[in-house]
Amino acid sequence: MRWRPNTRTGLWAGIGIVLAILLLDAGLVWRVIAGPINGWTFVCALLALLSLPAIGLLGYRLYDLSRLGYEFDRNRLVIRTAGTQQIIPTARIERVIDGREAQLKTRMQSLTWPGYCIGQGQVEDVGLTLFYAAAPPQKQAIVVTPGLAYGISVDDMESFAEVLATFQEIGPSVEVQQRSGQAPYVEWDIWQDRLAQGVLLGGIVVNLVLFGLMLFRYPVLPDAIPMHWDAMGSVDRIALRQEAFALPLFGLITLVANDGLGAAFYRRQRIASYLLWSGAALVQLLFLLALWQIVL
Repeated sequence: MRWRPNTRTGLWAGIGIVLAILLLDAGLVWRVIAGPINGWTFVCALLALLSLPAIGLLGYRLYDLSRLGYEFDRNRLVIRTAGTQQIIPTARIERVIDGREAQLKTRMQSLTWPGYCIGQGQVEDVGLTLFYAAAPPQKQAIVVTPGLAYGISVDDMESFAEVLATFQEIGPSVEVQQRSGQAPYVEWDIWQDRLAQGVLLGGIVVNLVLFGLMLFRYPVLPDAIPMHWDAMGSVDRIALRQEAFALPLFGLITLVANDGLGAAFYRRQRIASYLLWSGAALVQLLFLLALWQIVL
């Protein structure tokens, strides 16, 4: 017995959210391109950049929803998405709560929108519940097992309950363990490596500070600024103020190159990755010190 829920509402709603963010980004990018160069240029660019992880997350959740499906037989109930597989032995199902009839009080701990309910939460009198559905909990079947429950989309609750009762009466043909499986990319070590995340994030933040400092100071800089000093502290090079953008740009190039190489080496030579990422972060700090002296 296999079925897939109707995910059209969730997919279209999610696409609408992504399009709204992209429309806002288009306005921000237009301001960056067409507007005067000042602090607002940095703010608009930063907001557009910060929206990219949100778009990526929404895109992944839409992909997850598009792959949502169930498989049910006398041995097990299987719930699948793009990144997760939940296997629930039929014999361990204690009861099924019809969300259409019960006044469920839920507290979701994950992002949801109309037609999308994948994540975890708490259901009163049930406990921790993993939701894999294309409808809110009040329109789901809550499958309860010892210590954990699952919310799924079921069109005909009566038929589902009858099939479950029949399967449990017949009994399983093979022993099945209740377990959760993840796609390989979900279990990459980088998601748990706080050191790597900290070094990578540190380099990105310092590079953003470089651009922010340059853009906020740009309107008050003279047309020509000192760019280099000799050993005696005397200015030996003067350039147009636009050339000061070379420091944050070179910093960005270094960051992208080192971070990319570090990612390539991460699984085989983790120390090399840490050195590359740390080196990129250090370069950002050195450029920041130089830029600070130039523009202030």
